[in-house]
Amino acid sequence: MTITAVSALGTATSANDAANAASSTAASATSTLNLDFASYLKILTAQLKNQDPTNATDPNQFTQELVELGGVQQQITTNTNLAALIKADSANTLATGINYIGNYVEAADSTNVFPLQTSASEFGYTLASTASQAIVNISDSSGNVVAQLSGGTASGTNYVAWDGKDSSGNQLSDGTYTFSVAATDASGNTVTVSNPTAMFRVTSVQSNTDGSLQLLAGTLSLSSADVTNLYSSSTLPTTTYNSAYTSSSSTST
Repeated sequence: MTITAVSALGTATSANDAANAASSTAASATSTLNLDFASYLKILTAQLKNQDPTNATDPNQFTQELVELGGVQQQITTNTNLAALIKADSANTLATGINYIGNYVEAADSTNVFPLQTSASEFGYTLASTASQAIVNISDSSGNVVAQLSGGTASGTNYVAWDGKDSSGNQLSDGTYTFSVAATDASGNTVTVSNPTAMFRVTSVQSNTDGSLQLLAGTLSLSSADVTNLYSSSTLPTTTYNSAYTSSSSTST
């Protein structure tokens, strides 16, 4: 899946915008066709009036041209009706998307990105086996490590909550951050970490041209097709108690 920075979306065309553009194009095409058809009839009438009686124009040619113009007109009408259907479907999709706003969605991303929203965040990872320690490094958008936590060590899925404070206790601004986890067992062997996920509190929605929803969460955007779970604030997964990791010698992967 792809989680995108909202600023990178620019002026992305929504399904409704696409439908409006299609409708406008169809209307313009219909207007042009009507003018062409009227012009064609004038030319045809003039040609019939002034044709050489000894070498009359083949009427089958006129018939074929009329059929072709009629086919174009039918295609434009079909496109107009399709644009109307797209707009109606877009409105229905957005109505469904209202249920996301204010709630939390869980999604995975290979870049381990997550949003800090109103000084709160939650993300998760999976350990292949029980670890004796799990060091969680949190980095800002420039790649600088800003905080280090002791994460959950249970085999399976572990969730981490971070309040946005750096290693010195300073409150950092909301925005996009990434995390990495280095886990080892009691013998110092590396424990495999996989399946990074993050929670995103949805603040608004947009409709995509493929019928899916684009969910906006703070500074990030993701498709509803990539959502694996939906939570309210009271049903978020329980996080492992995390404290600041104090050792000065640690390795993150």
